[in-house]
Amino acid sequence: MRKLLIIFLICNTYNSFGNDGSFYAKGNTLIPLKETVIRIKKEILNLTYEGGFMRVNIYFEFFNPENDKDLTVGFVTPPAAGDVFEEESDHPQIKDFFVQVNQQLLSYKIARLEGTGFKLSPKTADGDDFVYYFNVKFKKGITIIRHSYAYRGGTSVENIYEYGYRLTTGTLWASGAIENFELNIRMQDDCIFGVPFQFTKKKADWDIIGIGKTGTIPKYNAYGDSDDQTSKLRIVFIKRGYLQLKVNEFRPESDLAVVMPQFYNERNWWCDNSDENDFWGISKLYEPDTAVAFIKSLSNTELRLYKNLDYARNGYDFKDSILRKSYSKYIWYIPDPSFKIENTTERYISKEHMDLIIAEEKRRKL
Repeated sequence: MRKLLIIFLICNTYNSFGNDGSFYAKGNTLIPLKETVIRIKKEILNLTYEGGFMRVNIYFEFFNPENDKDLTVGFVTPPAAGDVFEEESDHPQIKDFFVQVNQQLLSYKIARLEGTGFKLSPKTADGDDFVYYFNVKFKKGITIIRHSYAYRGGTSVENIYEYGYRLTTGTLWASGAIENFELNIRMQDDCIFGVPFQFTKKKADWDIIGIGKTGTIPKYNAYGDSDDQTSKLRIVFIKRGYLQLKVNEFRPESDLAVVMPQFYNERNWWCDNSDENDFWGISKLYEPDTAVAFIKSLSNTELRLYKNLDYARNGYDFKDSILRKSYSKYIWYIPDPSFKIENTTERYISKEHMDLIIAEEKRRKL
């Protein structure tokens, strides 16, 4: 008997952003409908940022304890929505779609859901959605499925990109859990981004493979105004490397969001306590009408912190105890004894800003 197996790719529409952004696609995992026999023994999910797209590479090990099962597998993705061009809604916002079963690439078809004959709840998918579908034979024992594609991130006034990936569907397989789950998120080096603080009632045990730091913004909520702790963010700074999560018997109650903030939003994430952020007003530097007045309003200590901000952001190992202590509370400050100050690259303080700061220092000494 042939059954229908669906892999959902749901549009990324966070309520708090409304129509302020362009919303494309949201990643997902394999999901069976009423599957009670086959279970996921292992899932390795690799997400790699590729300039506006998120590359998804997944490795699954499924275990079927009974006789062979032939399943029709579908992958549902909605058209682009929100503030987008009309032609963008005419095709899926994913590319490079591949699926491999036991080392054999499978052919697949793409159609609007309403034309496939698949019957899904309106809460699950709309007839206008696209579906990729193909056949899989789950033999008795282990079946290995490798899946790959890239999808566009949504944008908003708050964030440069937002990437959603639905993890909760993994609990719909037999046993209700992913026995051995591994997630690797590879963003750009020297990058600040957010991921969920937790997926269950227990906080997620995120680990940085490489060099970086994590922090929290307790008041920030990735999914709107809900007080649900599963929707709060863990802030991550990766100087070099990637973020990893490993869980046994993984039963996620909420899904993944990877958020890349706009600069003015990123500034709010720099330290755990916003009241201690010495750079709260930094955006005024970038407004021609307010830069000079803003620099004049800074205290001597603040002026010094702004003057050395790019050195700190690049990892200069300050010998001055006041500067070192002041910068240590920021997620991006990781002192590097081998870093030379002459190798500093411009991040936040332009030459024009530096000239204004130096001029203000000289004025105060007169």
